[in-house]
Amino acid sequence: MNNSGLLTEALLSVVRQWHGSIDEQFSCIDNVTFRMGRYAISWPLPDDVEKELTDNHEQLDVLIKRCRTTAGSAMDRALRNTLLKSTVALCLIRVKIWAYAGYAAGKITADEVHELGFLLPGETGGQHKRAEPTTARAEVKVSVLNEDFIRVVIDQSAGENAAQVVHGWPGGVGHALIVITSVAEDREVYRQMTTHLHNNIRLPEGSHGQQFVIKAAFLTHVDDDPIFGSSPTFSMPFSTEDLAAHLDRQHHEDFEAQVQEVERQRLEIERLRSELNAGK
Repeated sequence: MNNSGLLTEALLSVVRQWHGSIDEQFSCIDNVTFRMGRYAISWPLPDDVEKELTDNHEQLDVLIKRCRTTAGSAMDRALRNTLLKSTVALCLIRVKIWAYAGYAAGKITADEVHELGFLLPGETGGQHKRAEPTTARAEVKVSVLNEDFIRVVIDQSAGENAAQVVHGWPGGVGHALIVITSVAEDREVYRQMTTHLHNNIRLPEGSHGQQFVIKAAFLTHVDDDPIFGSSPTFSMPFSTEDLAAHLDRQHHEDFEAQVQEVERQRLEIERLRSELNAGK
């Protein structure tokens, strides 16, 4: 990016190749596959995405080369086209969201996002001013699914008594930041970007029986300062295993207490006997 904040023509040329020829699209996929390893240590790509991307890249490399020769069949070309389309979609949706999340967390720089062939939200090549951060407040609606998972709906705040009515996201907003804090320890246990209205979230280990506060903020750009809306409190239930372990501990503690009481009584009897024998 140049000093005026406008995107370079070279970067814009790379971005446009995602929708270009077969060779241009594969070049973009090849670039992402090569570069993602550079950022994997500080911000690892989800395992399923990494496997799908690397497997598709390997197959495409073989298919594209084969289809340039007389050995390429109609079936090869159909498979190439389908695989190319799905891999481009994988990059432009899941890999790009991964890159945005890494950027928001400070693990990946804006230049590194650009190196992957992606524009940051709000970047349009300098043809328009950067969109202003949203002032809309996010309302969090949370329901506990079981002892490990919660379901979170991020919606526009509609005042009191909104209940579970969904009002949608404000225009121009494509991301929301979710933050969950432990009440007992007063620390964040979950902080993640999302592009979804509905989210199923797994709480970290040790959350059973604990209370948490959840809040969310709409972001026009991933680097906007979050302005949080509602912050409801919820509790995670104990699992059957938790209750069984608690009962087992209680039985053990009760048994220990009984043993100690029997020993106390034995000592008391011995003391009384000693006193009786001394008085004879």
